[in-house]
Amino acid sequence: METHLWDFSRALARRGHRVTVLTGSVGAHAPCDGVRVVHHDLLDLSADHRDDDATVEELRGWFRQEFTVPGAPVHLVHGHNLHHFSSAPARALKSLQDDLNLVLLHTYHSIWRSPEDERIAKECAVWDVHHAVSDFLVNACMEVLGEPVDRTYLGVNTDAYLTIPELDVVGSYPVVLLPARLIPNKGARVAILMLKHLGKRAEQCTGEMAAMRPRLVLTDPFDTVDFHHERGEFRGDLTRLVEHYDLLEGPGQDVEFRPAGIDDMRKLYEEATVVVYPSRFDEPMGLAPLEAMCAARPVVATGVGGLGEGGSRLVAPDEDEEELASRFADEVWRLLTVPGEAREAGRAAREHVRHRFDLKRVYVEPMLTEYTRLLVKAGVLGDF
Repeated sequence: METHLWDFSRALARRGHRVTVLTGSVGAHAPCDGVRVVHHDLLDLSADHRDDDATVEELRGWFRQEFTVPGAPVHLVHGHNLHHFSSAPARALKSLQDDLNLVLLHTYHSIWRSPEDERIAKECAVWDVHHAVSDFLVNACMEVLGEPVDRTYLGVNTDAYLTIPELDVVGSYPVVLLPARLIPNKGARVAILMLKHLGKRAEQCTGEMAAMRPRLVLTDPFDTVDFHHERGEFRGDLTRLVEHYDLLEGPGQDVEFRPAGIDDMRKLYEEATVVVYPSRFDEPMGLAPLEAMCAARPVVATGVGGLGEGGSRLVAPDEDEEELASRFADEVWRLLTVPGEAREAGRAAREHVRHRFDLKRVYVEPMLTEYTRLLVKAGVLGDF
């Protein structure tokens, strides 16, 4: 979600629109000129969350102050996942709608199915327009909200990845990349087990294949929200798993944990031979796989949730980690040992994303059209 918001904000600013990003993330900086970033602790999704009337009133006052800056009034708010943990931000904004003549849109990047999360989501479902990032998520939202939800694919900033060269020759030390947060359900354990299986396949070969030693790069994004404070403990678990299988950890070794921000992803995709996404839960969509595909890299993903809508090579899910890791190893090994197939898969993936998921065509332009329509209806287009 963070990558999407930054790419979208940049695209709007480059078209001359004023963009204000309201966030709870400490230290967030504007991605470019024309984007203003403001912070409030009550928007921090990794902190303790308050959902009472006093919180609503505090946020109401802060939103009013930020939306009435002289010379730069805000009339359209596009919220993203405001239904997580607390309904206070969405309720505060709704209470200001008539007073400030606000247009309110909301995008669901995910939806959680506990009773408390569903309660909060329903309280947030009072805005004007609702979007979800995949058909899979549209169905889930409809089950919870009982309100119309538009499917709107986020799209990929293709300009950032189309110039990455296609795969050439798969060498003796190919890189398998997992571009995801280090939390349990994103499949990092499965990826390490997969690497163990790949090593065993190489041991059973002769010639050049016997010398193949795939490397695994796990990203450790520092600009994403650690919702459940899982990152530190899980990182230690992964290190112990690497040691258990006598793998080496570090740059250039069997397993590397690479700190990565949004603007570091291009280099990671360029280094990768194959990208994997062995998620253990119903992914709403999966933006990173689409970015990797745009970089002309073959992507192997678990067939869960909305991942299948992106066009990745899918592996059947399995509750057993070893079995899932073996299935991923089968797909990845073939791509590593048949370079022509990997190159063609990457080329086809790039064309698929370029034609179906280009950010400008599938998201920015349709969203600006919708913004314009809603602002005209509200009678405030002159301030847009």
